[in-house]
Amino acid sequence: MNPDTKALRKLKRKYSKNPDDRGVALVKRLLLSYLPGWLVIWVLRKYFVKSDYKAARESIKFFQLSSTAYSAGKARKAQRLLLIALRLLGDGLPKSYIFLLHSVIVATLQNPTKRSLISKSILLGTKEIPVETLDASHWYQLSRGLFSLGYFRAAWVARENSIDLSISEALAPDANLTTTQRAIEAHLERREFDLASRILKNSAEKYKQKLHAEYKIFLSLVHKKFHETNIDLSDSSFDQEGYGHLIKDRSVAIVGPAKFHGNYGNKIDSCDTVIRIKSPGVRRLPAKELYGERCDINYYGGNEIQSLIDSRDEVLVEDCLNPPMITLSWDYKLKTDNNFIIYNLDFTGPLYRTTSTAGVRTLFSMLCLRPKKMLVFGFDFYASEKQYSDDMMRFLDRKAQELGHSLPIAKSMVGFESAYRCTGLVHHDPVSNFCFAQNLHKAGLFEIEPYGKSILELTPYQYVERLEEMLGDW
Repeated sequence: MNPDTKALRKLKRKYSKNPDDRGVALVKRLLLSYLPGWLVIWVLRKYFVKSDYKAARESIKFFQLSSTAYSAGKARKAQRLLLIALRLLGDGLPKSYIFLLHSVIVATLQNPTKRSLISKSILLGTKEIPVETLDASHWYQLSRGLFSLGYFRAAWVARENSIDLSISEALAPDANLTTTQRAIEAHLERREFDLASRILKNSAEKYKQKLHAEYKIFLSLVHKKFHETNIDLSDSSFDQEGYGHLIKDRSVAIVGPAKFHGNYGNKIDSCDTVIRIKSPGVRRLPAKELYGERCDINYYGGNEIQSLIDSRDEVLVEDCLNPPMITLSWDYKLKTDNNFIIYNLDFTGPLYRTTSTAGVRTLFSMLCLRPKKMLVFGFDFYASEKQYSDDMMRFLDRKAQELGHSLPIAKSMVGFESAYRCTGLVHHDPVSNFCFAQNLHKAGLFEIEPYGKSILELTPYQYVERLEEMLGDW
């Protein structure tokens, strides 16, 4: 075994889940399995979620579990979990709306072809709810729940209500720092850069706490005034000695794992630096005329790194974690005696109320290092039926969980089961990530191959329609 792999294995004990966390997860699982819905809510509110905000956030887990139960054909369990999710959002939702969502599970299980018609009724029902019924945070959690159920157009309505309220809530005299940050994120998403800049300037005087530097960085990027921005990027995320020299003033290719729609191998390999997202190793890449054959930097999420550390497949670990130069991840930093390094890539980008996907996180972070040219391949923003290329999906059919993917995510990769796919999308708001990447592209900061470009040229609502149409009848 390579010494670096041995060093990685030593992290297994250090980064194992805290026993207390495992205990809480076990208690929650028992609650889900055996207690009636009203009792689950009582126990959660008494012992786990003491505020309305935390209760709303907890609702997403139940939306996801409901979707997973639905995909397994367990109608009663799916309905029960959905009711718990809706009740955790509070008493503001109309009973007629709750009944509508509750009834769709049976209706679509009995006849999947009705799903399009039902989706329209949920869209109209969501539009009819008065905006003041919920606050910005609760509207956003409802939108996440609707995404997990596959009703993307209705989720869009809830999300737009959340954005409108975030902007208005920040105008209140008693608005706190978090409320102000949400308003800045909302303005940035809608390309209202002047308004975002004005709030950012006023807030710097109002709050003693520092507003996130990523807001200033993003504005400087889209205005192409990065050199005028006095921002220190010397933290561990942008260690110039580590990998900044591979990016600054160089041509860089970022290669995602989605299906390619052309032969880009030569174009990828001709760049000064090649970055791959969640690559299973260059030896497992398809024909080099499609994907190229170089990898200077790779990126894996924290769960994926952990799963690789835990994996018994030594060849897989070697291929994934010993690239020619650098491995990037999130929430990890490791350097062994042999100079094998995992750098912590903790810049996420100022997205509205969510975190960035692996591809968007890497794109934004590398743009901050000022490459001469950025080329992007294999990004479809979840708008394709197959999440990954055929070759990658065949590989994941055998190794998905060893690469850190939960069973629902793995199933959506290899079989495209709509309910499983929706469950996976909730982890990173697809609209936030789409709009963020689109705004970077509109600023001319990167080039993307024609298929990915055709997606970025959609309006945000057209993108949402594309996602829902892609799901079809469950």
